[in-house]
Amino acid sequence: MKNKIYHFIGIILLSAVIAGCSDYLQVTDQGSVSSDVFPSTIDQVDLMLTSSYAGSHQLGLYAFYWFPMGIYLYDHTSDTDGTYDTRATQMSNNTITTCPYNTQTYSDIMRWIGFSNAALEGIEKYRTNHPLDTVNTKRLNFMKGQALFNRALAYWHGQIFFEIESKPNGLGLPLIDKVPKSVNEMMPPRATTKESWNFIISTLNEAIPLLTGHTTDLTRATEWAAKGLLAKAYMQSRNPGRAVPVLEEIIQNSGKALVPSSTYEDMFYGKPANEFNKENLYEIDMTNNPKQTGPWAAYTTGSGMPMVFAPWPLNLDFRDKGPNTAPGSLDIITNSTGGWGNNYVHDANVRRFGFTLTAPGNRVKNTGYVKANARSTTNLPWIIDPAYTSQSNDLRTKKLVDPRLYVGAGQPYVDTFKDGLGRVTFYDKSPALNNQPQILSWNHKKFSNREGTEQLLNFSSPANYPVIRLADIYLLYAEALKDSLPVKALEYINKVHRRAYNLPVDVASAVDYKTFTDVTMAPVGDHLHTDVLKYERWSELFAEGQWWFDIRRWEIGQKEVDYYKTTRNGTLTYRGIGYYVQPIPQTEIDRYHGTLQQSEGY
Repeated sequence: MKNKIYHFIGIILLSAVIAGCSDYLQVTDQGSVSSDVFPSTIDQVDLMLTSSYAGSHQLGLYAFYWFPMGIYLYDHTSDTDGTYDTRATQMSNNTITTCPYNTQTYSDIMRWIGFSNAALEGIEKYRTNHPLDTVNTKRLNFMKGQALFNRALAYWHGQIFFEIESKPNGLGLPLIDKVPKSVNEMMPPRATTKESWNFIISTLNEAIPLLTGHTTDLTRATEWAAKGLLAKAYMQSRNPGRAVPVLEEIIQNSGKALVPSSTYEDMFYGKPANEFNKENLYEIDMTNNPKQTGPWAAYTTGSGMPMVFAPWPLNLDFRDKGPNTAPGSLDIITNSTGGWGNNYVHDANVRRFGFTLTAPGNRVKNTGYVKANARSTTNLPWIIDPAYTSQSNDLRTKKLVDPRLYVGAGQPYVDTFKDGLGRVTFYDKSPALNNQPQILSWNHKKFSNREGTEQLLNFSSPANYPVIRLADIYLLYAEALKDSLPVKALEYINKVHRRAYNLPVDVASAVDYKTFTDVTMAPVGDHLHTDVLKYERWSELFAEGQWWFDIRRWEIGQKEVDYYKTTRNGTLTYRGIGYYVQPIPQTEIDRYHGTLQQSEGY
């Protein structure tokens, strides 16, 4: 699949040249790319299908913007160490209509839909024009199922532009189910939110029988991937009753299982042994691209997202000048770089996991430092107060903090990873926060490079992005059963919770929740403090791009604003219905000559 994405990029470029020269270029070579003869082989059909997979690798999606300039800002997974450009409005859930990141994301979602429709057209064109034996008929059917899945997945991501599901006649996205042949077909009006969800659901129901039985290529969509997305679509569209049998079928028949805690803690960092594992139903497949620096050339096999939220490694060779110890003085700056490091984990998230210590304050002289020895994490001239380190480790080892905090975030001057020279070093703080000593400034960890810097990966991360995994399915199942079968629902929440504490998932334990209103690790005053289901979805899927969809489904925007309160851009304000939806970009409205309706609140 990864090599085919490279080939697809070449086809896109060549096709663009042919299209641009159509007035005078007559294609007579039947082996070249021409709409008259393409696809002429079933392998060329497969290449068109690959384009629908490459849709997720665009600039506005998993190649660059989706998390750090999008989802992480909407749901406050991230704060930023500066008020960068239009990201400031995104953090406030009041994105301006000319925001370049929002505009790119919208365009790329619609392009992803277009790639999938082109693949579907190519499949039917080949089916019509070429005699097929049983083997190739089945192969084409499997291809069609995958293209349908990818179209549904593109619209699933497009829900950030849907008006909230509870709004009567709320607006969704334009629905396009074929390659447009006219201007009118290129510019359909926005469907309602309900119609948009029904389209996603019907597309998946069409895909599922075509995908059944195909499980050997882990990089491709399967029956279980489609059923997982279908269950999520039912839940998101407020149809839990229809989700239940699909969720049950996945749990009982898919062969999926929660991976051990040791695998869970290590499966987000590009290690092939832990990707496409027994828990994941579908993941966005990434691989390092050593020939392309960063995502700026559009399609790429790796992701540039971690470059934006790259951790700050402590420079072991920092100047030994020490901090000024006068009251109110600033700490020394010791970081090195390996990426942009624009985003850090919002402090309120660290608190929500149960971390209760204040920020560590300025570093102190290390009386045990030996200048003649090589510097290391145990031999530095200036360190945080050893008592603070001890307290931090105590919270961790005694599991007084949710262990999933340490999967998703790296604690400055306590947690370690490797620097650009392969040396073990500490996570550091952004230098932009040196005048903000009260900020905890934990680094993003999920999907980052722990074996070096993002620069060493050519800003092309190989870490896959799980879109659907069994823990998500368990928690959705619990949500759907909460009122009708509460004991069973609580058990599925506890299965996920036990795994986090490295306990057998099917055996009752001391950490089990007894009711849905038990106290969680979230602090007093947080609405998740006594909401077991919501807390477990937030903590288990932290930084995986799911929480924003949960916020929309439960319509808890006001409660989230009350908890997070501020970002580096200022005080948060709940804007009512407009809080939950991103605006249609102004460029798209202009393309429609003003006839495309904007969402409420913009």
